[in-house]
Amino acid sequence: MDKLQKFKNLELETEIPAKSAAWRIYGKGMEHFGDKKKAAMIPVSEPADDEILVRSDAVGLCFSDTKIIKFGSDHPRITGRDLKKYPVIPGHEVALTVIKVGKNRLKDYRPGERYIIQADAYYKGKSIAYGYVLPGGLTQYGIIGKEILDGDDGSYLIPIKKTDKSYAETALVEPWACVVASYRIVHRDGIKNGGNLLVIGNGKPGGGWKFKKLLKKRTPKRAVFMGVEKTLQEDICGFMKRGSCETVTEGGPSPDALEKSVSAHTDGRGFDDIIILGDADDGTIAAAGESMCEYGILNYLASTDAPQVAAIDVGKVHYDRISFIGGTSADVNAPYTENLDYQMHGDSVILLGAGGPMGQMHVQLVFDNPKGPKTVIATDIAENRLEVLREKFEPLARKKGIGFHVINPNDFSSQKEAREKILELNGGKLFDYVVCLAAIPAVIEDASSYLGNRAILNIFAGVSRGTIAHLDIKKTVTNSVRWIGSSGSKLEDMEYTLRKVEKNELDTNSAVAGVAGMNDVWKGIDAVRTGSFPGKIVVYPHIPKLDLISLKELKEKHPKIGALLSNNGGWTKAAEEELLREFLEE
Repeated sequence: MDKLQKFKNLELETEIPAKSAAWRIYGKGMEHFGDKKKAAMIPVSEPADDEILVRSDAVGLCFSDTKIIKFGSDHPRITGRDLKKYPVIPGHEVALTVIKVGKNRLKDYRPGERYIIQADAYYKGKSIAYGYVLPGGLTQYGIIGKEILDGDDGSYLIPIKKTDKSYAETALVEPWACVVASYRIVHRDGIKNGGNLLVIGNGKPGGGWKFKKLLKKRTPKRAVFMGVEKTLQEDICGFMKRGSCETVTEGGPSPDALEKSVSAHTDGRGFDDIIILGDADDGTIAAAGESMCEYGILNYLASTDAPQVAAIDVGKVHYDRISFIGGTSADVNAPYTENLDYQMHGDSVILLGAGGPMGQMHVQLVFDNPKGPKTVIATDIAENRLEVLREKFEPLARKKGIGFHVINPNDFSSQKEAREKILELNGGKLFDYVVCLAAIPAVIEDASSYLGNRAILNIFAGVSRGTIAHLDIKKTVTNSVRWIGSSGSKLEDMEYTLRKVEKNELDTNSAVAGVAGMNDVWKGIDAVRTGSFPGKIVVYPHIPKLDLISLKELKEKHPKIGALLSNNGGWTKAAEEELLREFLEE
């Protein structure tokens, strides 16, 4: 029996090892990652009655790991933690095998079972994210306890049902689920039942605003009025089946009044729905956007269709999933039901900043879509990343008959010239779907300018809250465009993505650009930090010595493994198995 089979059968763990190699973060900066650029050897604990001992089989390195190193104890997930005393073991893109089970968990878990983990876990209302608060996967062995097994959403371990899938394939479900989740966003088709509603007017009578349908099935807990004339207030309150009606008397819809209203009427949480009746000035639009809570919706019933560029917190769009909708009719309910399909659709798609690992995943999903577009344009400013896009997707585009174009905006003398070329490649038309993968306000503004009628802008890049982009709010009103965003994935997104992998509907291995053993994680993290690898790096914790190597180099230096790569040089299960046969230690 070869080493690989012994590894799969747990025959290399006849006894629980005394020590486990682990990479730890002791403070801010790469100089505080690892023990002098090496893994530490830490004790392996026996699982307690309510715990299980797991083996890390493969770990994808993520840019989020580098953020922990960059910010140290200032990172929002671990604020104030003494990292010298309580270091972080990162690694949340991980494939796990159960090694030993505590007696109280024997009904639910057995040695040899394989799992992935939803890292964004909560226990008793607190975030205890795996790889941040809890020790993550960049260790050979680890304990999984009640925080994960009895979390607020149940167990955050997701079973791998088809064990013919490789370790890398399953470890990379986590980043892929983040991409897949961005197309599974769902917004309400009406006001939030039992929520906080703010209605902003200009104090003038008229308009014929129709609220009856809006309030027929759902009723807010509280309706707050700012600058709304008295007769209309009475009508709205008459339609409400329950809840309170409150009028803001300290002035019109100024930013200061909105801020006070959030504090006074929502306990600082923000409004679930804000409805603006008639044209509002730019300051009111910006302040209203800031006054929304998570998943809040701003419904702008504008009187005119003239362009109006407003300051929008795109970080709240991305992290809080706030939404901007609107219309020019008197039907207040209608905009809630318009353009709710956020999945990839239409004849033309443009992806800005698409050359990185996550961008390549988005591009692959475009090509995997059975109702795919006729034209796909991907941009990036790094030539090595653009070359990877060409190598990976031009053959597929030819096979599917899709017009695929890779553009470097820096090849043009001006942004205007680049834009003209992009529109020319799309037959002079704007786009049906736009994905922005650069966390830069100017790029997000540029991305928004490509939106056609009823188009979607997917703000995938991790822009922090408070990041302002100047976007034409009237496009959401007159053209029903939608700006959407999401951060991470939920348990159901992970499971959904894993099942697609198990049904061979998604090849997560296609994202792999390089592999490494446990000895070279420092260099792997540094490569992720600097963006020097145009794809995902996968670490195999039980390979003690394998220097970080790209798949291209692997083909040259280890031809037996390289011969098992896919036709386009991609990672495969067969290549992984040969790698483990050669480099595992007994």
